[in-house]
Amino acid sequence: MSKKIAIRDFYDFTFLSDVSYSPDGKKAVFLTHQPDEEQNLYKARLWLYEVDTGAVKPMTAGCKGGKLLWLDNETVLFSSRTREKVAEGHTAFYQLPITGGEATRAFDVPERVEAVRMIDRTRFAILCRTDLCTEQETRPFHAQKGTDFEIFDELPFWRNGRGVTNGLRRSVKVFDSTTGEVTAVTDPNLDVQDMRLSPGRDKILYCGAEPVDGVDRQQGGLWLYDLLTRKTRTLVPQGDMEISNISFTTNRVFFTGYNHEWPGKNPDYCFVDLQSGELLRLPFPDAEAGNSVGTDSAFGGGRTLKYSVGRTYLLHTVHGDSRLVSVGRDGRIETHMNYEGSVLSFDIFGRNALFIGMRDMRLPELYTLDLDTGEQKRVTGFNEEFFQTHEVIRPEVFTFKNSDGWELDGYVLKPYGFQPGKKYPGILEIHGGPKGVFGTVYHHEMQALAARGYFVFFTNPRGSDGRGDEFANITCKLGTIDYQDLMEFTDEVLRRYPELDGERLACCGGSYGGFMVNWMIGHTDRFKAACAQRSISNYLSKCLTTDIGYYHNLSQMGTDPWHGFDTMWATSPLKYAAQAQTPTLFIQSYEDYRCWLSEPLQMFTTLRRHGVDSRVVLFMGENHNLSRSGRPKNRITRLEEIADWFDSHL
Repeated sequence: MSKKIAIRDFYDFTFLSDVSYSPDGKKAVFLTHQPDEEQNLYKARLWLYEVDTGAVKPMTAGCKGGKLLWLDNETVLFSSRTREKVAEGHTAFYQLPITGGEATRAFDVPERVEAVRMIDRTRFAILCRTDLCTEQETRPFHAQKGTDFEIFDELPFWRNGRGVTNGLRRSVKVFDSTTGEVTAVTDPNLDVQDMRLSPGRDKILYCGAEPVDGVDRQQGGLWLYDLLTRKTRTLVPQGDMEISNISFTTNRVFFTGYNHEWPGKNPDYCFVDLQSGELLRLPFPDAEAGNSVGTDSAFGGGRTLKYSVGRTYLLHTVHGDSRLVSVGRDGRIETHMNYEGSVLSFDIFGRNALFIGMRDMRLPELYTLDLDTGEQKRVTGFNEEFFQTHEVIRPEVFTFKNSDGWELDGYVLKPYGFQPGKKYPGILEIHGGPKGVFGTVYHHEMQALAARGYFVFFTNPRGSDGRGDEFANITCKLGTIDYQDLMEFTDEVLRRYPELDGERLACCGGSYGGFMVNWMIGHTDRFKAACAQRSISNYLSKCLTTDIGYYHNLSQMGTDPWHGFDTMWATSPLKYAAQAQTPTLFIQSYEDYRCWLSEPLQMFTTLRRHGVDSRVVLFMGENHNLSRSGRPKNRITRLEEIADWFDSHL
């Protein structure tokens, strides 16, 4: 029998990301990241893939930053913060020949660069962070802003993963590597979300929003900057919709537009004609753009949108799987794969694609895809030894109909060494979002718990992605139909699996899943243990302290504290916490500005005051993404705390 999976197997994983074809399509580069226990970080390495031979070769290490681009068919440019000392507020770039040799320092950009596009060999369009407060505020006692104190005078004042962002903007600029000159493209007060360079490299497309009266609004605009004339043209005025997924096509610009009629509503898919300025909404399916399949076993980024040979390629989630699709000039879509699993990033050249994917319960690997036939082939095996030597438990998948007539997808991992007739404890896992999904991809937390002898079961209740707007819309319904679906799913799993001990059940979830765990312990005693991660307990405080609270969460409530106090309080798990009896573990990050520290502490204080066994594990220096990109030792400790909690109570 293969070895059972252990929590610390995480240190053996290799995560792939950022795949990119060379200009001639004959080669590609990608990054790997490996957790390093001793240094408590992820070691990055750059790799070369040769299309004709299928060979995969290491190029260099130390590419931390992940801003990769091809200078030509033989040279790669990348950023690094670790190879040499870099001046404060600068970003260093290195060039590396793919034929071998050492990387050499190409230039320093006197900006904090978040994205880069090559205009020509000496000029680059950069997306960078700009501080509007150029003069540091001082006090008579010489306290330093940013070190000793902060000033908040706008919303949001912080953002998860970025820290305090009050007064910070993302700006588009042009950098000349021969002179070191940086030229601003966008208005200083505009916060740019994304930018693209035209195929002719003579125009910059960008989208973003400008705060109004100190409040950042989601409804932004779309603009086109001409590098020759240095003039800017408005394609979509600010205020109509939130714009993202921007891309040039032939004589048109593609984008997705969110009107925020309700949180999580699927976007419109649009073209703007560059000649006439006409806006065309496409007859696109009722679907979100992007990959929303949850996993804790991926790391890094990469391309999720590209225009190539008359079609715009992007990702869609269908039930529990993400797929590569494309849209043509006529607005019709074509689906290029029907495999179970998840696509993390991709690149296109002609009628071929490369993608980083999670297939067959494997960890991320590099795959080829024939866009005409749909045939895919795995070309790397970084994690194959782990897959072949360990007992990766495949989820058993079924569908069932809830009491309202909706068909829901169910997934069950049996315990390691499962024996018919023997009773086992079980854990209900609940995804975040709520507009996320679970599917048939490797999830280390679930696999580690199954290896310790638990049934692990999960579903995608109403509010999840992959099923259209009607299914996803739970505005003003949080804790009602979604709770109903999860409880009915639990009943269904107990019916289908008699070995699951109904007297030894736990629930576990993060973000929205953390909200639902907090909600459950105040509404049922059927769970004998619970773990709420990065959770929500009180919408009155959540809406007024977090980076998305003042718009997203208030919209979820359909009201605000001054006009709908009773509604918001009735939707808050804290209201019911005094009647909870379930021992509960709270996992929280100190710099989680999405679900702020006050949320689990309110629940914990309530449970402790009422004599309920409870515990808070607070991770310093981590944010909302602890389970996905936190420092390796913290991720290991988090999983050990969860497993130990369930072991001790079940």
